[in-house]
Amino acid sequence: MCADTRTWSHEPERYRREAIRDKAWYPLYSDFAATITPCAFWKQGSEPQTKIDNKVGALTIQNEWDSQTPLFAGQAMHRTLRGSRMLTVAGGEGHGVLYAPDGNSCADKAATVYLTTGRLPAKDLTCRASAGQK
Repeated sequence: MCADTRTWSHEPERYRREAIRDKAWYPLYSDFAATITPCAFWKQGSEPQTKIDNKVGALTIQNEWDSQTPLFAGQAMHRTLRGSRMLTVAGGEGHGVLYAPDGNSCADKAATVYLTTGRLPAKDLTCRASAGQK
C-alpha cells in the first residue's frame, strides 16, 4: 500500500495537525484515521508498486469527506482503472455511501444500475450529500 502512491506524507508534524483537525471535525470518530501510518517511515521504492491491469470498467464511489479513504485516493484509483467512472458525493462525510436509511438517492440509483446491469454512467457524476450524509 505504501508504494502505491507518492502522496504519503513523511512529515510527523502534518499528521499531528490533521489529528487535531479531525478530532474537532469528527467528535465521535475523532482522530483515529489521521494517525501516522507506517508509510510515513518507509523508504520510497522499498517495495514494488501494485500493477493494475483491469479489463472491465469499474464505478468508484467516494464521499468528499471520507475519513478512511481521502478523496485524492479515490480520484487516483479512478485515474488508474481503465474505463472507470467516478461518482463523488459532494459534501458527503464518512466512509459509507450507499443504501443507508437516510442515504443518497442519486448515488444509490447510479450504483444500483451498475451493480444490476454492469452499465457505467456515461460520464463521471457528482451527487450532493443528503441531510443524513452530513
